[in-house]
Amino acid sequence: MMLKQTIAALLLLATSYAKTPRPIANVGINMGDGKKQLLTAYKGKVVLFAIMATTCDHCLASLAFLDKLQKEYGAKGFQAVVAIGDENAPFMLVPFKQRYKLSLPVGYLTKEEMQKIGDIPLDKRPFVPIYMFIDRTGTVKFQYYGDDPFFNDEVRATTVIVQNLLR
Repeated sequence: MMLKQTIAALLLLATSYAKTPRPIANVGINMGDGKKQLLTAYKGKVVLFAIMATTCDHCLASLAFLDKLQKEYGAKGFQAVVAIGDENAPFMLVPFKQRYKLSLPVGYLTKEEMQKIGDIPLDKRPFVPIYMFIDRTGTVKFQYYGDDPFFNDEVRATTVIVQNLLR
């Protein structure tokens, strides 16, 4: 019971950092093959969209967990998607994919695309990773920046949110 109360408190605290709920922006994620993937294409699924940097140790440590989450909940209607947002992301994407061999879609975003999809003000530079939890209707229900208390217990908090959104 205490865990649920702690996570509920974190959710309430964190929602003040981002405008939620809101519809997901119609921004395509560059998949490196010349195609763009819209998050709206996953309507009907619960989506965890993670924006990361290839130089962020926390981001890289989270990859294995996101991949495990995808394998565990994918058949239940869950989809994890990762986008790297480094300045040279178009050139880093292929080596990144080859190195981590993830079972989930990985692409990249430009700075402008990150700001639009993450509803990030132009004057703000949030910490990565950025997690956006999107419900089956395409609504961003929760959004967390890397410096948010949510990430103090990222695995447990993420799992609880995904399980609740899948219900």
